Amino acid sequence: MKLFKTLLILPLLILANFAQGQMPVLKIQQAESNQQNDAVKLKKLNIDVQITGNIATTVMTMTFNNSSSRTLEGELTFPMPEGVSISRYALDINGKMREAVPVEKAKATEVFESIERRRIDPGLLEKVEGNNFRTRIYPLPANGSRTIIVGYEEELNFNNGNFLRYHLPLDYNQAIEKFSLKTTVYESILKPELGEQPDGSFDLKAKGNTYVGEFNKTNYQPKIGLTINLPKRNDLPEVQMQKASNGYYFLVNVFPKSVSRPRQWSNQIGLIWDSSLSGLQRDIKKELALLDLIIKKKQNLTIQLGLLNNGFKNAGTFTISNGNWTALKDRLEKIVYDGGTNFNAVNSRSFLAEEYIFFSDGLSTFGRNSIEINKPVHTINSSLKADYSTLKYISLKTGGQFVNLNSISNSDAFNQLSQENLQFLGIKNGADVRQTYPSMHVNVNGNFSLAGILNNLNTEFVLQFGYGNTVVTEQPIRLNATEHTLSSIDISRVWAQKKISEMDIQYEANKDDISILSKQFGIVTRNTSLIVLENLDDYLRYDITPPTELRQAYDAVLKQRRIDILERKTDLLNAAVDMTKDLKTWWNTDFAIKNPVKKREEYPRPVVEEMRVANTTQVADRMAVNTPPLPQASPVVMPRPLANNNNNKESEDKSALNEVVVVGSTVQRRRETTAAISTVRSMAMNKSLQGKVAGVQILTSNRILVEKQPDIIIPEFKSDKDYMKNLSGKPDSAYQAYLKMRPNYISTPMFYFDVANWFYQQKDSVRALTILSSIADLDLENADLYKTLAYKLKQNGNYSEEIFITQKVLQWRPMDAQSYRDYALALADAGQYQKALDNLYKVLTQTYNNQTADRDQGIEEIIISEINNLITKHGSKLSTKGIDRRLIMPLPVDVRVVLNWNKNDTDIDLWLTDPTGEKGYYSNPRTKIGGRISNDFTEGYGPEQFMIKKAIKGKYKIEVNYYGDRQINISGPTTVTAEIYTRYATGKQQRKVIVLPMSADNKSGNLVGEFNF
Repeated sequence: MKLFKTLLILPLLILANFAQGQMPVLKIQQAESNQQNDAVKLKKLNIDVQITGNIATTVMTMTFNNSSSRTLEGELTFPMPEGVSISRYALDINGKMREAVPVEKAKATEVFESIERRRIDPGLLEKVEGNNFRTRIYPLPANGSRTIIVGYEEELNFNNGNFLRYHLPLDYNQAIEKFSLKTTVYESILKPELGEQPDGSFDLKAKGNTYVGEFNKTNYQPKIGLTINLPKRNDLPEVQMQKASNGYYFLVNVFPKSVSRPRQWSNQIGLIWDSSLSGLQRDIKKELALLDLIIKKKQNLTIQLGLLNNGFKNAGTFTISNGNWTALKDRLEKIVYDGGTNFNAVNSRSFLAEEYIFFSDGLSTFGRNSIEINKPVHTINSSLKADYSTLKYISLKTGGQFVNLNSISNSDAFNQLSQENLQFLGIKNGADVRQTYPSMHVNVNGNFSLAGILNNLNTEFVLQFGYGNTVVTEQPIRLNATEHTLSSIDISRVWAQKKISEMDIQYEANKDDISILSKQFGIVTRNTSLIVLENLDDYLRYDITPPTELRQAYDAVLKQRRIDILERKTDLLNAAVDMTKDLKTWWNTDFAIKNPVKKREEYPRPVVEEMRVANTTQVADRMAVNTPPLPQASPVVMPRPLANNNNNKESEDKSALNEVVVVGSTVQRRRETTAAISTVRSMAMNKSLQGKVAGVQILTSNRILVEKQPDIIIPEFKSDKDYMKNLSGKPDSAYQAYLKMRPNYISTPMFYFDVANWFYQQKDSVRALTILSSIADLDLENADLYKTLAYKLKQNGNYSEEIFITQKVLQWRPMDAQSYRDYALALADAGQYQKALDNLYKVLTQTYNNQTADRDQGIEEIIISEINNLITKHGSKLSTKGIDRRLIMPLPVDVRVVLNWNKNDTDIDLWLTDPTGEKGYYSNPRTKIGGRISNDFTEGYGPEQFMIKKAIKGKYKIEVNYYGDRQINISGPTTVTAEIYTRYATGKQQRKVIVLPMSADNKSGNLVGEFNF
């Protein structure tokens, strides 16, 4: 009897937008609805702010109370301001706060999920796309509470006038039982001013040069934020120092005077407007106001508008006279924001301008994040969830400016764009300082700070500022460790954050150095997370250095039994070799079949001019193991070529193209047809070429005929959701209905899936792809959503997009065998067969921890079939030197069905009922007629596979049984994809793909498809 334990776990989503006043809001979101639940509340909140010079450290201690009788997992996702990274994370373990330690991101995710399944208390904080962060806390106990601490350092920006500005948003939608706020400003010569305050009783009181404000409230609902303006003297540099192992870390803050130098705008401007779904989160009014200032300044110009989402569209040219841009503004205000984002879609060849303005959040969710433009591109961001590094890189690479409207006013942004900005150019006489950051030219907007390392006790050097390469002003700096009071903040961490921020602009080139630095200083980056584990054994088991409190015990045990306690790693290669032997035995078995059908030739191989060719491909000759012989093929008679008649040859080819019949997607039919024609041509020219088009016969009438394929019938999926009732009529009106309904389902993935599916069925593939790609904009680094997206892209022949999506999942989850497989199959779909083969083989050679290897036991059976299919079909184009020869064995079969799903910790079963009425499934994996079901996966992502070498005549029925999952995220229902093949790994292969959302209440099986042999 099959057992599946369903855990009573609901997803807890906590959204916090610190930078604009939307503070932590707790939601309980069911898998398929937006139903709210008040069971979990923020019970206590303590905020401690410390400001020294231009650096503010904010630490938030949050206690969440779960009043329900169910165990929950917490997820807290929030954006951070430009250049800010989280550097502290702690979780309560057994009543005490335990500090997190830095670990490689992929390893941290793997360890967290491994421990979570054991129902032990891990905590994880990671950086997701852009400058956005996510914590995962498990468990939030029933009728209990958990406490977390999140801390970060922030470099303050210069505001209008001579002020540095600190802002803490405090806008909550519920009362907090215990709320406290304390702010301390150290070593301030001038008294700080309160721009806004949460309560009339809050004030900053002087204690010498230190100013302190504090208040405590009960059952308090904060609505107004805290803003502190710190006046600065521009004639007085600020210096902070901290002892290093070799020298001193230092941070210098100066306020250089600048003389404006106007910059002339071009007459031809290209306006790239990000119109993807995430555009709804931008401050469009502020962006339009900035554009208004630019146009009013220039007065007369031509603007070419380009709209960017999952594709790119030239939206017209607007000639502006005397600053009148009404037509363009009206067009921008009517933009419909929809679809994912693909920066790589920008077509500069048909979108020419002298300089460009690009309004976007920098998150390219549906394609590579690069724009191929060789003219200045000014990047403008107004979104909280932004990828600042990408926007900076685009502007830096092209000679443009990056403007962050979240941190400066429109007038300041306009001045930055319309003037030749004063820049930091470098250091003079800096022999006694090293590792100074920033190390490149950067704009100076009122103030400039430099961090570095002093070699000795004291030195003097000069900061140089100017325009281009011309120095116009200098600022002398004097460092003296005996005179300067050592800072109360961690200068080393500020220095590390500055260095990481600069390296992150070119992440791929610097990712290894970023990883080393972030682990050394405990800073969360793209490839490093912070993790908290419950006990010493877990730190030992996963080879993670624990926090200080456990370090002594960790070191003592490590010396004695490190080899015994480390989580062992293994690959799947040996299991794959054993599985190949098992498959060989199965393939060679002659299954006794009742009521045998008339014998027919199986898997014919082409023969050139009545010459028989060896078994399958050239690869077979190189095999190190004995392979099962294929049945003898009937000869294929080649037509006589028509000598010296190119026109007739072209006519023959076109006729042949029209006569090829292959069932599948349009793209697939075209590829397979072209491949067949190409192969036949090659056969005619080269008698030594071995067979590649089994089943193709060339007749003297110069027509190519393909033997009739079995009919694969898959049901047309139709959602029964209420919103589908509003989609009817022509696609234009249906699209307007979709837009009207969308606000009610804005964060529901299946809404976009269902609506896109309707448009695909109406043959409106352009709108369908736009709507479908919106799923990529719903959540940051959500592998479950991207897997669903990849399945649908595969089904509809969008193979280049499928490659990008599966590659992102592989980047996020390299610990999963299925990530390599999905990416490999996407490459194969797109015709990149060598890369596909290499990545399939990686599934078997990657190392996995014991738990993951046990979870995915049996996947090697599927991989072996797919590796040999590639070699059989494309062996002459592939290098197999790196493949273990023991795995190479042709496995042509009449039927192959393979099932995948998008969620981890999920139990789904493949059922196949043959014409005799026998059902193959996990309890009956070997059927009487030779059907073979692969291992039953009760966790992980699958896959499961059915194969039969010789199919008897009759109807075959394919079903999926969904037992349930243990998921706690917001990615919607579990979605499966089934690939149905007939005559797999032969020259007559056909494939159909179906993608289906699963319903847990259907225990009798979901029909996937059927076919007749």
